[in-house]
Parts: sequence; structure tokens; C-alpha cells
Amino acid sequence: MNVDPCLFFVPASRVDTLLKNVPRHSIALVLDLEDSVPKHAKPTARARLADVDLSGTGLSGVTLRINSIETPDGLLDIQTILALDGEVGGLPIQTILVPKIITGRDVAIYRSLLSGLVDPPEICSIIETLDAVENVFDIAAASNGLIFGPSDLVAEMWAPDESYLSHARARLCIAASRYGLPAIDGNSFELWDTDVIRAQCEAAKQCGFTGKAAIHPRQVEPIVETFAVDPEQLDRYRQTIKDYEADDAGFAVTKDRVLAPPFVLKARRMLALYDGNARPIR
Repeated sequence: MNVDPCLFFVPASRVDTLLKNVPRHSIALVLDLEDSVPKHAKPTARARLADVDLSGTGLSGVTLRINSIETPDGLLDIQTILALDGEVGGLPIQTILVPKIITGRDVAIYRSLLSGLVDPPEICSIIETLDAVENVFDIAAASNGLIFGPSDLVAEMWAPDESYLSHARARLCIAASRYGLPAIDGNSFELWDTDVIRAQCEAAKQCGFTGKAAIHPRQVEPIVETFAVDPEQLDRYRQTIKDYEADDAGFAVTKDRVLAPPFVLKARRMLALYDGNARPIR
């Protein structure tokens, strides 16, 4: 799964009217069939996927958030994807965001349902239940990415206990790191104060998230500025590996860096992540 700084959500039922306001730089476009589409509009949203034209957007593919297959709408969503041969608007569906995942077995079921496609989409699991937080390592082992769903998680709690939410965020990020996956923070509901949005982005990055969801164009710039990959940093990782492999001693300390196995391992893991190789490196 690509490590996109920003996943921008658009209701699939309103993609025509909202698409013109969607920034295209450094985002993954998410067409939403779940929470932002009311139940009565879901058939219309699925129908729009069949006739919308996204070929002029400059995007290489789209992401789709579907309903859980525990619901009739989820099953209809899967049938729609199969009927469209895994494409929307002339673009491939690269990733499916799946809600209410409880275990890795759930991810395997989605993969099986989509396995008939020539190029099945990757699966990004939404961690948004208490059970999912407990089972997040099992889920990560079966997924191509993880995304945090704090609103649904809080709905399962008597109160939005910040200590537990921090625990959930930490488990998600560590599980993603363990399996070499992107970790996406849930969207903010702050739409206007960019200083607040930027502070939330910085906190998420410090926790270990590699990107963040957005629901309004105003949120995109601070998200992209926070999470976009610095090519110079990736070059430094490559140089660290190159210098270590050329150093006979296998350990060196200079004014600017330490050349030793843990730092080389870090460099290899980060390069694998941003090259799209979702696998643990030890």
C-alpha cells in the first residue's frame, strides 16, 4: 500500500459536486460508501461509481471505503466492485478500507470475496472497535495498512478516556511498524483553525502515524506538510546503508551520526515502507 500523506474522503453519492474542490497533490482520493452516505442514498452512491469519470483527475487510482459485510449494504458494495471489475471512473480501485474489522480472519474473508478480480485491491483495516484494538497485531499481519477510527471507538466507551485512546493509537502504530505497514490517523473534525489541525498532525506523527485522513480541503495543506516524505531524508537512509556496507569495522561514530546495525535496520525499514514493500524487516 502506498504511503500517502493524506487520505481525502468524498461521499461517493456526491462525487460530481465535490470533486472540483478536491486538491490533487499528495492525496489519495477515498470514495466513501459508508458513514458519509445516508442509508437511503447508498444505492445512488453505488450507481454513481458505475458512471462517474475520473480519468481527467490525474490520479493513478482510487480508494474505496465500503460498508461492513455484516450488513446487506456491505454485501452490495462487494457485488458492485466485482461488477465494475475493480475499476471506478476509468481508474483501478487500489485499496479498500474495511470497517469494523475484529480479527485477521475478517481480512481474509474480504480478500477471498475480491479474489476473482484480475488485480484485487489491497486491504486497509479500520481499527475502530475495542476488540480490534485488542487484536490489532493479528489484524495487521493480514492487512496492507491500518487506519484509526476514533469516533466509532469512542462510541463503544462510556466516556472518551484519553488514556485509552492513546493506548489504542500506540498499539495501532506499533502493530503497523511490526508488519511494515502505513498507519493512518483518523480525520479531525476541526475544519477552520489550521493551527489546531497542524498540532493534531504533529502529535499523530510523533505517535508513529505515517498519514492522516481529511474531510475538508482546508485540512489538506497542514496534513501534507506534516507527513510528506522528504526525499533528502530517504537519500540519507540510502547513504547510511551504503556507508555501513563499505565500512570494514561495522561501527563508526562521527559528529553527525552513528553508523551501527540499529541505525542501518531503521534505514532499511523506512525505505521498504516508502517503496511499498509491506513486510517486516529484521
